[in-house]
Amino acid sequence: MATTQLEYRQDDGAVSALSKNRPTLRLGVVGCGPRGMQALEAISRQIDPGQQRRLDITVFEPSPKLGAGHIYNPDQPKQLRMNFATQYIDFWKVAADQPTPVSGSLMGWLERRYPDLAASDHFIPRAVVGEYLHDCFDRVSERLRSVANLTIKPTRVRSIKSADGEWVVHDDSEIYHFDEVVLTTGHEGLRNSTDSQSLPRESFVFPVETNLSTEKIPSGSNVLVIGFGLTAIDAAIMLTEGRGGKFVNSSGIPTYIASNREPRRIEMRNRSGRPMLAKPTSQVEPIRNDFWDVFLDRLKSCRPRHGELSFQKDVWPVILDATAGLLQQSGRATSSADVDSWYRDWSRYKMDASSARSALLQSFAVATGQRPKDIPFALGEAWRKLYPEMVSLVSYGGLVDQQWPCFRRVSVEMERIAFGPPAESVGKLLRLIRNRMVTIGVCGAIEPKSHDNVISAVIASPQQPASDGPVAELIRNGDLQIDTTTGGILVSKSGHAIGGARGLAVFGRATEGWIVGNDTLSRTLHDQIEHWARTVAVALCKSIHHQ
Repeated sequence: MATTQLEYRQDDGAVSALSKNRPTLRLGVVGCGPRGMQALEAISRQIDPGQQRRLDITVFEPSPKLGAGHIYNPDQPKQLRMNFATQYIDFWKVAADQPTPVSGSLMGWLERRYPDLAASDHFIPRAVVGEYLHDCFDRVSERLRSVANLTIKPTRVRSIKSADGEWVVHDDSEIYHFDEVVLTTGHEGLRNSTDSQSLPRESFVFPVETNLSTEKIPSGSNVLVIGFGLTAIDAAIMLTEGRGGKFVNSSGIPTYIASNREPRRIEMRNRSGRPMLAKPTSQVEPIRNDFWDVFLDRLKSCRPRHGELSFQKDVWPVILDATAGLLQQSGRATSSADVDSWYRDWSRYKMDASSARSALLQSFAVATGQRPKDIPFALGEAWRKLYPEMVSLVSYGGLVDQQWPCFRRVSVEMERIAFGPPAESVGKLLRLIRNRMVTIGVCGAIEPKSHDNVISAVIASPQQPASDGPVAELIRNGDLQIDTTTGGILVSKSGHAIGGARGLAVFGRATEGWIVGNDTLSRTLHDQIEHWARTVAVALCKSIHHQ
């Protein structure tokens, strides 16, 4: 991509020269879910308590549980579960090779707070992870207050504009002035995709407590759910188990005891008919970590050609070879060509309901160790294990322009194959399908009158900022530039916006495309926040000009 010719400096986009004359560095943090909290934690570690300038931080976050945000709201129903295993969640781990005390990880926290949930490979309620994150925020804020003035504003930011060498921020009632602003607004609230704007706003799945209640969706009604991803599965679980139904474990898929408060039928539809496949459980024979080393080395050898890479020629063949090698290790004679052929068949055509059910059942059986590893299992495992290196290669315009659409198409399909729901959730969905409470299929023209309720389970993409939010405004004003190839906001390697006034940093979802893989709790996948915190530390230690 042409944009890769930009040169990055450690202070690229940092505070303006005007602000360096002030004895106080004023920092505004807009959004304090996991990403915003990561920024605060990085600052608390990087800055020297004896710096020459004082640091004033104002955090804007309307959610009552800072650190958790909307996605991990501790008050959401416990039926809504993670699709990221417990053992991989550790807020304090900022580098893959960095050891951190077990006491700070989610596992250590669960052992103290929820011992029954403290097991690896568990996919626990998102609400419980939200509690953990909020506890982490309390620790971060305590440490930060020892080196900075910290103010929390429980409000939503309506406007951010640059003026006279500073940033002017408006919330619901006041105006604030900052030398630097950090934008970590994530999903900007759980919002419907514009693809479904023809539906009423209240038809969106979230908040489930109201939008999926019996008042909105009466028992015995016929419901159409648009979408077949994680959010759609959440909707199906909330309309059944969330209404008092019970899933009872058995040797295969669980059985279901109805509460008689469920809808009569839930029809789940998406454009392709293809489902999300099950994440593996601990019942599957583990794979030695050193198996992946040769494939990681092959990807790492591509680093010098960043900006000139072909996904089809440089990256995808490594994924195919790793997949075939994994199956060969398991005693199955499979070639890279076999894997590529399977993937092409999977992604090329729309899938009918019978084929989708079969794919779900097969993935559930493999994920729970009831059937041997197959191509989709191994392909998903290869994509997950090699993903960190792919993030490094593809981000910041690593691919030649014409290869981005190819990567995008494959990554969308690999979301279904590699980053699907836990096997437990797939088992529940299969039971509801067998009991004819849920049907699946390809979405045609929406005819709301043929259903009692139509629910959209399609969340706004990173390229669909809220029209009344600060991201959209900054784009309109030219302070945020969009990469024309990927659709992501252009930022430097310290997260500072490229183009526009200095002193604006953006982390997370809004940069998706320019930086890939933002929808994760892992801090080891990206290092922009660490680089940014160092620029703040440098700015604080610089001499004040008039002294």
